[in-house]
Amino acid sequence: MYRRTAAALATAVTAGALALGTAGTAAANPGPGFYPRSHHASYADCQATGKAGYQIWGPIFFCEPLSSTRPDVIVLWVRY
Repeated sequence: MYRRTAAALATAVTAGALALGTAGTAAANPGPGFYPRSHHASYADCQATGKAGYQIWGPIFFCEPLSSTRPDVIVLWVRY
């Protein structure tokens, strides 16, 4: 009887935590690496934005075209 009560209580607590959203908060930080920050119309605009964000993401960033079919869109990649 005790085991059934404990199992039911554990199930209810888990369901309550999932309903409140407290179980999924561990994945807030994506981890180390490069991530797209913004997109720009020119390489010069991208470089200027990268240099302006020095206090946020530091000196490590790079700009590259979105794809070979869209070279007019430049993506700013920053390191977190």
